[in-house]
Amino acid sequence: LFFLVTSPTMAVTQSTGAANRQIIGQEIRQETKERIQERVATIEARLNARKKEIIRNHFLRMTKRLEAAINRLNRLITRIESRIAKIEANNEDINTEPIKKDIQKDKDKLLLATNKLNEAKIKIDDVLQSNTPKEAFAEVRNMIQEIKKDLVEVHRLLVKVIGNIKGLRVGNTATPSAETE
Repeated sequence: LFFLVTSPTMAVTQSTGAANRQIIGQEIRQETKERIQERVATIEARLNARKKEIIRNHFLRMTKRLEAAINRLNRLITRIESRIAKIEANNEDINTEPIKKDIQKDKDKLLLATNKLNEAKIKIDDVLQSNTPKEAFAEVRNMIQEIKKDLVEVHRLLVKVIGNIKGLRVGNTATPSAETE
C-alpha cells in the first residue's frame, strides 16, 4: 500500500527534477558561451593593440631612416653648392647656370619628399585609431614608397650634377711629380 501511495508523487518529483536539470544545463552552457566570448574579445583586443604597436614601431623606424636620407642629401646639396661657388670664384668664364638649375630641381624634389613624410606622420595617427590598422597602413606604406622613389630620384640627379661639375674642371693644375714617372 505504501508503494502505491508514494509512487505517483515520486513520478511527479522525478519529472520536475529532469526539467530542473535541463534548465540548469542550459544555464551552464549559456554561462560557458558568455565566458568564451569574453575571452575571445579580450584576446582580440590584445592582438589589435599589439598590431598597432608593431605598426607604430615600423613606421618610426622608417621615418628615422627617411629623415636620415633627407639630411644626407641636404648636406650633399650644400657641399655641391659650395663646390660650385669655389669653381665660379676660380674661373668666372665657366657657365654653371645649368648645374644650378639642376640643383634647384633637386632641392624642390627633396622639399616635396619632406612634405610627404610630414603628411605620412600625420596620417599614422589616423591609422592607429582605425579598427583595422593593417588595411589603413597600406595607404601610409604607399606614401613611404613614393618618398623612397623621390629620394632615389634626387640621388640619381645629384650624381649627374657631380659628374657635370667634374666635367667643368678640365684644366687640372696638379702635375705628376718626377718621382712618380
